Amino acid sequence: MTLVSELMRRLLWLPDVLLGGPAYARHLYLTRNNTPLDASVVWEGLTQPENPLFHWLSDHYPPPVIRKLLLNIYANSRDRIAGVSEHYDISNEFYQLFLDRRYMFYTCADFVCDTDTIETAQERKANYILNLVDPQPGERILDLGCGWGSMMKKVYETTGDADNLVGYTLAQEQIRFIQDTYGFRAEFKDVVTTEFEPESFDKIYSVGCIEHIPVRHLLPVARRLAQTIKPTGRIVHHFFCQLSEAPPTRLFALGVKMFPGAELTSLQHHLKVFDQAGLHIAHQSIHNYRPTLRAWYDRLVEHQDEAIKLVGVHNYNRYLCYLADAWRLFDDRDLVLTRFVLQRQDAPVKLQVDVNCHAAEPMPSAAEKVMSWAT
Repeated sequence: MTLVSELMRRLLWLPDVLLGGPAYARHLYLTRNNTPLDASVVWEGLTQPENPLFHWLSDHYPPPVIRKLLLNIYANSRDRIAGVSEHYDISNEFYQLFLDRRYMFYTCADFVCDTDTIETAQERKANYILNLVDPQPGERILDLGCGWGSMMKKVYETTGDADNLVGYTLAQEQIRFIQDTYGFRAEFKDVVTTEFEPESFDKIYSVGCIEHIPVRHLLPVARRLAQTIKPTGRIVHHFFCQLSEAPPTRLFALGVKMFPGAELTSLQHHLKVFDQAGLHIAHQSIHNYRPTLRAWYDRLVEHQDEAIKLVGVHNYNRYLCYLADAWRLFDDRDLVLTRFVLQRQDAPVKLQVDVNCHAAEPMPSAAEKVMSWAT
């Protein structure tokens, strides 16, 4: 590390604190290091309780109304599609270093015991979501934000029907991977702007897509999706969100540096959107993201040299800090990972979703019980 770069890191500390708070400044200070970070020090420093003063400042500065305003301004000033590409197109080979080897899921897995591997936990998650979607041969099925084709692979293994399966993504590298690896139909399309033919799909599901839809577009998108499924169809969403209206302070660095243009809102707001869009909740559950984030962290550290060769030391450091900070956000219950099965309110028969899986806690159906769980 040069003397100049170290001096710049120190000089930027105070402005970063004033702009986004101490947790934000700490994240940026660490990621600007020109040498690989000590993984054990990073994990301990970002996931464990800080001294009382730092903790209080991290929770209260900037004030909630300012945090919400700043992140809203930032999210709406960035090109959201370019932000998706910036994160997901960094390198397919890089993500292969730390994601599970069978599916390459970049979303929460379902761990049930300490001896589970990331492969076992992602297989369990895939089975859980498969049961929610309940795909049948001949049904038209849409995967929103299809990633590297993870869930498309699982659906195809069940139905054997690739002709009626399509995935949308905003990452060109993911499209290339899906086409080269599976030959599935993957298209560069944005759910926010895509117009769908009414009642043209039997099933629509998303695994980690809702987080990339701007808050102001959530209701219009939900209404279009409600019109796009057949009366007997269903929508399955797996996503994480805030438990409060104001974004937590530790979300600043992740929202600004890791997911440019992304914008989160509260679970309460999502429930309101589903209701206003004419969607009935047939299933809802919460899931523990922390073991997945720790498994990714450990595997990335294990492949430190390969990661640095692929994306450079700064990106390696960024991902270490991002995974540790994300773990802390879920541990503090500032964020929650949830799954929903939705159907049209005018559906002829109400769905009875019975998931034979022990990887999740059942969620109360009332929003008040959801919120009381978080306290």
